[in-house]
Amino acid sequence: MKLTVVGLGLLGGSFALSLREIEPGIEVTAVDLPEVLDRPAARRAADAFVPVNDEPAVREAVRSADLTLLAAPVRRIIALLPGVLAVARLVTDCGSTKRAIAAAAAGLPGRRRFVLGHPMAGAPEGGIEHARPGLFRDRRWLICPDGSDPDAVDAVEELVQRLGAEPVRIDASAHDHAVALTSHATQLVASALAAVALEAGAEVAAGPAFDGATRVAGGPPEMWGDILSTNAHDVADALAVLGRELETVRTGLSQPVPDIRAALALLARARRLRRK
Repeated sequence: MKLTVVGLGLLGGSFALSLREIEPGIEVTAVDLPEVLDRPAARRAADAFVPVNDEPAVREAVRSADLTLLAAPVRRIIALLPGVLAVARLVTDCGSTKRAIAAAAAGLPGRRRFVLGHPMAGAPEGGIEHARPGLFRDRRWLICPDGSDPDAVDAVEELVQRLGAEPVRIDASAHDHAVALTSHATQLVASALAAVALEAGAEVAAGPAFDGATRVAGGPPEMWGDILSTNAHDVADALAVLGRELETVRTGLSQPVPDIRAALALLARARRLRRK
């Protein structure tokens, strides 16, 4: 099997390392910036290396691959699609939002050989140095099958299962709505909590609860700029829902005689739902 990975960061590198572990004869070509390809960790993840600005070489790497993985930021994936889909046999991606990518791919030659995907895996630190073979094990891998050939979807799902992940089919709009709540708003809430607490000098009292709640705070601006700009309305809606929940609690707690019923009800509701 020949694999071409465009974007040899945490996800792309972990995908390559995972496949090398279960299929030792695989040939991996990595496409990225020269400074990424020169790193020792990159040399362990791939066999051949193509600078991303060498368009003829990138095109040939995609043309010769059995599978091409686009593991770049969303807007970079969108920019790559016309050239990649024109020559690829089978393509999937790891983009954090799906509607914008699906819209960009619509009508392009090769669209039906493109299966939109998003592994629900990651780490606080990105980059090829943090890639590891078991990153996707026991994690869900969301797949948006609309517009793709059924056999292409089946091939990607089979590969995802071989990596130890659980493929879950979902359409692009439902995907973006769901990750707005479980990932994108979470990132902003964690960042707000970290910023407010640290600026107040409260880190002296930080313990496991604070560390867990703020583990994902921050994030690279290139990646999060793409995510927020391509899923802005769903993220705004998610923040509005969270704001209403917290405002009800805040209103009760701010009374002259504090009313804690809304806070306790929220805690009880969350316990009940998580137990399901």
